[in-house]
Amino acid sequence: MNGQYQAEAAVLGAIIKNGQLMDECVLAPEEFISDERHPLIMEYLRFTFEQDGKIDFVTMAKRSGKKLMRMGGFEYLTKLSESVPIVDNFAQHMRIVRDSYIVRRTQDAMEGISAAGRNEDVDSTKLLADAKAALEEISDLQVKEKDTGLKHVSKYMDGHADKIIERKKKRGVTGSKTVSVKLDKMTGGHQKGDLDIYAARPSMGKTALIVNEMITAARGGTAVAFYSLEMSAELIIDRFLCSLANIDNSKMRSGDFDDSDWERYSFAVDEFLKLPIYIDDTSGITLQNIRKELKELLKLHSDIAAYVDYLQLVQPGRNFKEPRDCVAYVSKGLKATAKTLDVAMIAISAVGRECEKRVDKRPMMSDLRESGSIESDADNLIFLYRDDYYDPESEDKGIVELIIAKGRNVGVGKLKMAFLKQYGKFLDLDYSGQGPKQGGDHVKKDSGSNQQRRGVRTDSGSYRKGSSGN
Repeated sequence: MNGQYQAEAAVLGAIIKNGQLMDECVLAPEEFISDERHPLIMEYLRFTFEQDGKIDFVTMAKRSGKKLMRMGGFEYLTKLSESVPIVDNFAQHMRIVRDSYIVRRTQDAMEGISAAGRNEDVDSTKLLADAKAALEEISDLQVKEKDTGLKHVSKYMDGHADKIIERKKKRGVTGSKTVSVKLDKMTGGHQKGDLDIYAARPSMGKTALIVNEMITAARGGTAVAFYSLEMSAELIIDRFLCSLANIDNSKMRSGDFDDSDWERYSFAVDEFLKLPIYIDDTSGITLQNIRKELKELLKLHSDIAAYVDYLQLVQPGRNFKEPRDCVAYVSKGLKATAKTLDVAMIAISAVGRECEKRVDKRPMMSDLRESGSIESDADNLIFLYRDDYYDPESEDKGIVELIIAKGRNVGVGKLKMAFLKQYGKFLDLDYSGQGPKQGGDHVKKDSGSNQQRRGVRTDSGSYRKGSSGN
């Protein structure tokens, strides 16, 4: 403890003597643990420097008021300053303080886990999640100096021209494919390192949309990891196969297949089993489990898109008093996982009821539950809206709007897609009547449907405006 105290005193004394060292200090007040006066001193040193760009005792005393005595008064602050003849070893002393703090935090975490483990009613899953969360939080304190700080642009230019050539080959779709060709053109797909959010009120088709999207991404060669916290894997499989085989979901539920259904089902199963799609339907899965599983999946696939249905059900692996703080922790954790592991992260988010009190019921960012953090952490935020859900006589019957409310690199906008609810299938609308041909399945259309009048591009091609379909 004596060495730890000396290192803390040296850091604080050096900053008092030369306030500009605060710019080099990476330590937080709570990392000073050898003396109860030190965290408070560090707090006011940083506050004074950030406010004034310099440090002096008079200003500190004025701002701290009665807390000055808890810091040891002028006498102790002077003692700290005079105890440091030179400040050349500042970085070394910081490292000692940080290492000592990490050791103490690790010891406290292990003791806490051990004590919890002796409880007869202990939940082993939660205990393990708490242990992982505590250790990961501590490990983040270890600064990797070689990976941080300013670097000359030349460090980032290796292979830049090759990336441009690769973008041309991919026709601008540089990430995993989305549910829509038009959305791909707007966003370039779901990018590695990004957190993209799909948000809507219930029954808007959120899960159906990402099921379609996962199929598209997997067909494009991207491995898909799907975390289904609300629905069982069995129900999700049904949705995948309804979309792939164009089988009415009521038939899937009843099992009332005719020969044509069985034929399409067989072809769909053959394709489905070949797609790189992985599902985890663990209820209450934690951030730590998601991160661990994605690390393992990266050993098999270099290109991964992870889908979470839905964000508010992910467990943080630690306790929070307020739900808002819990959701904020999960949101930031998903973004950090995407960035650290270099995977595309796509999550569904719930939307509050406030939008339904307005005349225009299209959701906005302020309608997001715990909106502050989700809105901030998301790289792209897309709302789903079905006008026919609220108005059965709507001209947009069978149409879903995708409202890009936030696009970090793409701006904002809106597009419409056809939603064949009976199949759980999303299709691009083709107003030109000249959509590209794409080999694939055929969808039987009802005569005179709204989708036909507008024109719908399916995997088999296009329905021109006013045509009767295939």
